[in-house]
Amino acid sequence: MFVLAVDSLFTLTMSAFLIAVLKRVSRALSLIDHPDHRKRHDGVIPLCGGIGIFLTFAAISLLVGNLSALGANYWLALFIVVAVGVIDDKRPLPATVRLAAQLAAAIILVSGVHISFFSFGALLPAEIAAHPPFLFLIAILFVAGLINAWNMMDGVDGLAGGSAAVALMWLLIIADFKAVPGLVFPIETLVAAICGFLAFNMRSPWRARASVFLGDAGSTALGLTIAYLIVILSTLESAVTFPALLWIVIIPVVDTLSLMTRRILARRSPMSADRWHLHHLFLDNGFSPAGTTGMIMLASAICGAIGFIGARAEVPAGVMAFSLILPVGAHTVFVLLASGHAPTWARALGLRQQILSQPTPEVAVLRSSDGDYGKSIVAKKTGIEA
Repeated sequence: MFVLAVDSLFTLTMSAFLIAVLKRVSRALSLIDHPDHRKRHDGVIPLCGGIGIFLTFAAISLLVGNLSALGANYWLALFIVVAVGVIDDKRPLPATVRLAAQLAAAIILVSGVHISFFSFGALLPAEIAAHPPFLFLIAILFVAGLINAWNMMDGVDGLAGGSAAVALMWLLIIADFKAVPGLVFPIETLVAAICGFLAFNMRSPWRARASVFLGDAGSTALGLTIAYLIVILSTLESAVTFPALLWIVIIPVVDTLSLMTRRILARRSPMSADRWHLHHLFLDNGFSPAGTTGMIMLASAICGAIGFIGARAEVPAGVMAFSLILPVGAHTVFVLLASGHAPTWARALGLRQQILSQPTPEVAVLRSSDGDYGKSIVAKKTGIEA
């Protein structure tokens, strides 16, 4: 335990140091983020957080001779995602190019695991569960989907990094419980590196706003790594069922699926940009950035605890999968309330006002007349009611 603590402290310090150095050269490298109608931060912010995290992660893994723990496939897939992310941070790439690179990385990643052991418990019929190509496709879609889900989550200070740390902590606990020592050190190292980044990115009494962002390189790499760890834990001999592990990342997964569905229903591209994300709905209804991050991280921690309990108690996969209706339902209700599309009975009972009490009275929400989900503009000190 003492060695683990020392290693974590060293990794955290190294991550913070690298990010501080990269922060100084980001402008020269054109790795900066400008505010716009969706990104309401002040001034230009360096996009070097993800680079710092994964440089630290790779360096520590190399120093202790632990590169092989996650396999060559992981490092190759990670390089592809980070490289494409850096290019996209410098000059935005077409969505099709990003998606093609992510699918390629997912294929490389999944090719390195024993996919025939992918554990769904009794959730899938034996004929399908014994069909590797079908399991291979599920794993690829899951990895690519989680890459995008974490990228979409990165919209509020501390949210993507903090939620990644929460998910990784639960995966660390499960790996230790299932006696998978080969995963404990890599996960612990990555969590420490993320904490070094959060010192620059998480709002606190000592930091009014983020001074460094993850960038697409960081958010997509975190999604890739978390997805890979889930796939590994689902394909070991002492495998945890996939539905139990899905609880750990259900918040970004559900939000992404909900977001894409609402965009399609609005006859828009599912990959188009907007302010319809879960964190935007919190912000547009008066929650502070720190409060938004805290609420979503707390929900993620609770869902992760449920996943761990299910894994520890060996709850059947079907039960764990069916119980996912709870976070899906809660998310749906929140979206309806936050976007003003709650049923008449809910509005009559005043549930929207009870759930979405606005702690910031000077913030009012102006909604567009066409009633699209989440299409809102935050106006300060206008006195206009939502």
